[in-house]
Amino acid sequence: MTTPLFLLRSLEIGLSIHDLDYLTIGMVMDIWTEKANDSVKYENLATQEDFDKF
Repeated sequence: MTTPLFLLRSLEIGLSIHDLDYLTIGMVMDIWTEKANDSVKYENLATQEDFDKF
């Protein structure tokens, strides 16, 4: 990924250049991933019982 592409993608998800002073590249990548997952509909969601079994 090039620097201009990184900056473009960051701006597309609402991060300003100033915001990038406080975030690592990994944190920005995590934000991208979470934004991409926002539209995913999961068939099965874990319940408290599932977590207790884990």
